[in-house]
Amino acid sequence: MYSYKDRLEEIEDNQHLISMVPLDGIVRLGFNLGLNKDTRVLDLCCGYGTMLKAWNEAFGVSGAGVDRVRGFIKTGKARLADNRIALTCGDVLKYKPKEKFDVVVCTELSTGLFDDFAQGIAYLEKFLKPGGTLVFGRLYSKLPEPPQELTDFDGPLPTLREIYEEARRCGYLITAMASGTDAAWEQYIFRGAKQSLAALRKDPEDAWTNKWYRIYFDYRRPYEGWALFGLEKI
Repeated sequence: MYSYKDRLEEIEDNQHLISMVPLDGIVRLGFNLGLNKDTRVLDLCCGYGTMLKAWNEAFGVSGAGVDRVRGFIKTGKARLADNRIALTCGDVLKYKPKEKFDVVVCTELSTGLFDDFAQGIAYLEKFLKPGGTLVFGRLYSKLPEPPQELTDFDGPLPTLREIYEEARRCGYLITAMASGTDAAWEQYIFRGAKQSLAALRKDPEDAWTNKWYRIYFDYRRPYEGWALFGLEKI
């Protein structure tokens, strides 16, 4: 029977998930991707490796995760029970595995890691087996013309239709999708709230803290979305 203890464990897992899609959405995405015990997954910019952990526990996948933040990798390794998931601290743009993978994930496709969408997809393809699936995370606009202050803060924001069209131009079809939720966005926004509180106690007019919250309440919450997209070659 599902208990409050189970719920607390789920909340803890979500706290180690650098994503606006919560764990139940990630598990649902894995089901729609057809993950199983024979699936090998590579997660670039894996954070704590929580997506790999969830897919390993739900479907038995194995694989590797890479992130440049040493603290993420150290904590992630301590949370993993299956040694078939290997986490490595390093630059994803310099990563050179000895194998190719069934699924390649990058949740940072809209954060400036690549110059454009096509370049990001081309980079992920280098690690993908023929017939494999790409998964990427992307910010998007809920409006055809988002407010200028939002695009000044987050950069150009495509609509969902434009993301679909970008994928088609790269020769792919979106075959699975999991959207972020308000609750997951709140967790992301308020993850550093204690640091924000400390900054405001030193300087109540702290410009960055005030902007971070104002952009979220005025623009990001009503006009911006984030989702994970699964792509398969046409």
